[in-house]
Amino acid sequence: MGYDYGMFESPKVDILQAETLAAKKCKTWGYDGAEAFGGQNSICAQPGPYGCEKTNVSVEFQCIGGKASQN
Repeated sequence: MGYDYGMFESPKVDILQAETLAAKKCKTWGYDGAEAFGGQNSICAQPGPYGCEKTNVSVEFQCIGGKASQN
């Protein structure tokens, strides 16, 4: 999951909404749910003369249970 924000923006992130969406996607693939791992990664996507004008942020999730626990 990820989002972008500009230099003068202060994003308000609902990590529970992201976890719910990730779990829903994993359930469609036959898993029990999802969990975040690895923290969040921020990358300056558009450097400017006064700092980063656009930042990309991503949080990785992995599917858990279901298919993985049957193997």
